[in-house]
Amino acid sequence: MARGRGQRTVGHMDGIPLPDCQVLVVGAGPTGLVLAAELLARGISVRIIDKGDGMALQSRAIGIHARTLEALDMMGLAERFIEHGQVVRHLNFYSEGRRLAGLEFARCGSRFGFLLDLPQDRTERLLRARIAELGGVVENGVELVSLTAGGHGVSAIVRDHASRRTQAEPIMAGYVVGCDGAHSRVRSELDLTFHGHPYPQDWLLADVLMDWDLAEDAVHAFFRPDGLPAIFFPMREHRWRLTLPFAGNRNRQTPTLAEIQELADQRAPRPVTVSDPTWLADFHCHRRSASAYRRGRVLLAGDAVHIHSPAGGQGLNTGIMDAHNLGWKLALVASGRAPDALLDSYGSERRQWPRTCSSSPTGWSITAA
Repeated sequence: MARGRGQRTVGHMDGIPLPDCQVLVVGAGPTGLVLAAELLARGISVRIIDKGDGMALQSRAIGIHARTLEALDMMGLAERFIEHGQVVRHLNFYSEGRRLAGLEFARCGSRFGFLLDLPQDRTERLLRARIAELGGVVENGVELVSLTAGGHGVSAIVRDHASRRTQAEPIMAGYVVGCDGAHSRVRSELDLTFHGHPYPQDWLLADVLMDWDLAEDAVHAFFRPDGLPAIFFPMREHRWRLTLPFAGNRNRQTPTLAEIQELADQRAPRPVTVSDPTWLADFHCHRRSASAYRRGRVLLAGDAVHIHSPAGGQGLNTGIMDAHNLGWKLALVASGRAPDALLDSYGSERRQWPRTCSSSPTGWSITAA
């Protein structure tokens, strides 16, 4: 049902150009990949474009919640994800080295009573494999240039950087969904505002080895008396994601291992040596939401419509659940089996979740939207 790079349907019906695809998905991160897979599984012709040159090579977002695993299970993917991830059953909070409280994820009411830590590059690899199984193709290096929406479809102009062709290509789609991140071109083409604010200080993330025998089935959050935390997320092969909020204003400079070690020394309750980093990153956090989830035949999902702090995996999980909510509705509408008004329920249902995610950048979203 999916079309490959450069393939077009040519023709007209009653003066209306026939579409190249029923749905054009812009952006091939987890949100766009889940949406494309949901549509392909329901027989919808889809083109998936992404201006990047392939999958994420960094671990990025890692925490997959129970509700998200339930959605993946409905797609036949949950067991594949669990096979590759680290099952986390507890969340422990400490102050001055003393355990203050603990949460057991088994109490969440789902049969997936745990948090699954899985690096984003592996998440994307599993989702791309599913898309290939369904006959889909992710067109890497293809960038959206402009959109023109009409009553019968959306005309998109794209540029294929991968093939080094200088001429832009038109794509006619029944619907377009922007899953293209915080700097969404689709949102910009719709001229939607992105209300919100930045948080005042940067976060540092480091995927490292540690000489500390913490239980690997739990997240450990240590807080100093001044409130500055060090949060340790277990990963596969005895690695840990060390998260350090409130690291000052760094102008988005990537931290060195020495800086991570210095902050670990300051915030951990005992000496710990971090080593062998596979990823070091600086994040400047924002909390923003677009003024609309839909304009006619163009919709937004994931970071293109709302962004959050990294706390609790809010961005990854809300994005996947956006795609899960929209996928079946868009499939019905695009195939003519449901009225267009069904798509209005997507925005009205999903808009509540960014509001319920904690307004604090260190807040924890334990159950996914």
